[in-house]
Amino acid sequence: AAIVLAILALSTLCSIEAQEGGFSVELIHRDSSKSPFYNPLETTSDRVTNALRRSFNRVHRFKTNSVPTTAAESDLTADSGEYLMKISLGTPRFDIVAIADTGSDLIWTQCKPCSQCFKQDAPFFDPSNSSTYRKISCSASQCIDLERTSCSTDHSCQYAVSYGDSSFSDGDLAADTLTLASTTGRPVTFPKTVIGCGTFNGGTFDEKTSGIIGLGGGQVSLISQLRTSVAGKFSYCLLPISQAGNSSKINFGSNAIVSGPGVVSTPLVKKSPDTFYFLTLEAITVGTKRIKFTGSSLGSEEGNIIIDSGTTLTLLPSDFYSEVESAMTSQISG
Repeated sequence: AAIVLAILALSTLCSIEAQEGGFSVELIHRDSSKSPFYNPLETTSDRVTNALRRSFNRVHRFKTNSVPTTAAESDLTADSGEYLMKISLGTPRFDIVAIADTGSDLIWTQCKPCSQCFKQDAPFFDPSNSSTYRKISCSASQCIDLERTSCSTDHSCQYAVSYGDSSFSDGDLAADTLTLASTTGRPVTFPKTVIGCGTFNGGTFDEKTSGIIGLGGGQVSLISQLRTSVAGKFSYCLLPISQAGNSSKINFGSNAIVSGPGVVSTPLVKKSPDTFYFLTLEAITVGTKRIKFTGSSLGSEEGNIIIDSGTTLTLLPSDFYSEVESAMTSQISG
């Protein structure tokens, strides 16, 4: 088991600079005025309350994930993304807005012809209109490396992803040109990117998005597929709520720099499943009291916490939480 660490964006603005060979793309918070989810009638309190609700829904994934997930399997709640990305697929380009998710791998969208699809406001991607779209063969390594794949009558690879709330997406595993609109206005194109073209989808997906952009560590994630182009490096900076008029950024490239007052680094821990980004939590300090995590049921494990873009709350084991709560109560009461 693992806990989840995510940061409610209330901190000071950090700076991400893309040097030569790097580029940045907007990360759109679902409550931003640039988001299709934006509701101008919601107060900040409403938005925080909704974010907390989504966090509790999403944590079910980690509680039920006792069996390591595969590159095409995950147990997240479908409507649990906090950030969106705009990408384009195919030739000519077809624009898509999808959930950016560090907790899953596959990039997929709803496609025509669709035998069963959830309602979405935007048009479906039609692969027959793309001159660069190609189905992936069952014998290809991209298909063989995934579990929960099958072979169609034309010997092309069929993928299946399922989610903890019984949502699902099944369809063709394919390759097509993927284009990212960088913040400089210069589009960055990646041919032969592996995607899922979903033709049988259902569950609790929201009609305002068209799929999921997997940013995890698995082989078919966007990060892994761009590895040779960006030297396997990416970073993201999440703006505070007070910066609602601006967008957060996800930065790619071997020369990407994260800078700002008080910037520190901590090692990622490689463990199963490789989708997730694991860190090791050692302690939490409340005032002058340092509460070691080693006393917790998970404290002795390396990689005992997960950084997750879809979770706003920091979620702790109950025994450790009780210690932190007690220390905070003492500080407040004086």
